[in-house]
Amino acid sequence: MPAATVSVGPVSVTYVHEDQGGGYALLEWEAPPGAASPPVHVHHRTDEGFYVLSGAYRFLVDGKTIDGPAGSHVLVRSGMPHTFWNAADVPARCLIILTPPDFAPYFREPSIGLADAKTDEDSIEVRRRAIRSIRHRCRRAADQALMTRGGARG
Repeated sequence: MPAATVSVGPVSVTYVHEDQGGGYALLEWEAPPGAASPPVHVHHRTDEGFYVLSGAYRFLVDGKTIDGPAGSHVLVRSGMPHTFWNAADVPARCLIILTPPDFAPYFREPSIGLADAKTDEDSIEVRRRAIRSIRHRCRRAADQALMTRGGARG
């Protein structure tokens, strides 16, 4: 499957590898200088690894600031509050690996809504809807996995 790219505001997200049954998703994140960072957030089931390809990112992970020049790697374990942003005055690119891959579709869903958002409040609501959708889909996937394995109990 060819890589698909979506825009989330000024940021481009390319789906390099996405296979819900394959255990991970690999994304390329490209942010121009000054692009807003994602809000501080927590993935309760997903580990997120970053490898900086070019430019420089800065990460806030569990209250600690980490500089990420090209060639560096940062791992964010599930349950850790975090965010990241382009810390350079040039475009920055990184690879993001998500395992399990359940959270990967999140960026597709808000891309259209964010393009149409007129205010910060509109943008926040688009993100909230996308998060609710992902949570619902992850719960359904977990329930289906239990049923397939015969683990459901009545």
